Amino acid sequence: MVKRSMRTLAGGLAAGLFLAAPAWAFAGNVPLAFQAGAKTIMAMSHGQAIILKTFPTKAGLNGYTVQVSPGHALIMYSTKNGKYVFMGGLFTASGTNESVRYAQKYLPAADKPRVISPVDVGTTVQKTTNFLIGKPDAPKQVWMVADPNCIFCHLAWDHLKSYVDNGSLAIHLIPVGFLKPSSLPKAATIIASTSPAKEWRFDETHFNSQEEEGGIVPKAQVSAEDTRSIQSNNRWMNAHGIHGTPALIYKNPQGKWQVTPGMPRNTAAFVQDVG
Repeated sequence: MVKRSMRTLAGGLAAGLFLAAPAWAFAGNVPLAFQAGAKTIMAMSHGQAIILKTFPTKAGLNGYTVQVSPGHALIMYSTKNGKYVFMGGLFTASGTNESVRYAQKYLPAADKPRVISPVDVGTTVQKTTNFLIGKPDAPKQVWMVADPNCIFCHLAWDHLKSYVDNGSLAIHLIPVGFLKPSSLPKAATIIASTSPAKEWRFDETHFNSQEEEGGIVPKAQVSAEDTRSIQSNNRWMNAHGIHGTPALIYKNPQGKWQVTPGMPRNTAAFVQDVG
């Protein structure tokens, strides 16, 4: 059974339209020196990304503010020739993460990095659209924010599923969709199912690690309600400073809310810390 956010049940915001953009659908003019990297970014996103801004970096790389889906922008970098594109931390020899500075300067206000408040996240997590994987009375309960095409979500699930299967851990899966054009329709397809937990397991069992694609095949048409549910989850994660997947939310043995961004380094230690 899917638990939907009250905002979604009330109607939410109008469902966004995901239209394939031509390869040169940039927001404004991309300077010539940045066009090689912009081409690669557009190719990677199948024409769905929008280049909002470009900027130089101290490392000699080209910087881009890229909208990967409505309401979700991030910083990306490319080499001058555009052959290599990446995102993540850009550290100086002294250990300063320049990506944080670039994010604060170039991202839209809604996407700027925020300090995650575990209490705020924990007290609102049950207002999201989510579904249960595992036993309702499992002694350990975790909420997991995940994109169907996220390889690190796939790896996190792969490490946690044995605890789910033996009944010691239950996962409340909060599906989001922003990594790829197929992410939102895949997530909406999963929650539209009469057994979303079974659909999620199928997505992970048939995950294509080389292509970083979940195994679920999105429905040709997804309902406006299901689309709004995933979009609402996307907005919730952004509003609470969660800008990547997976994110694991739980109470520790002392009853305090905790948020673990990314895949736990030590699965056994993580599970032990779940109250």
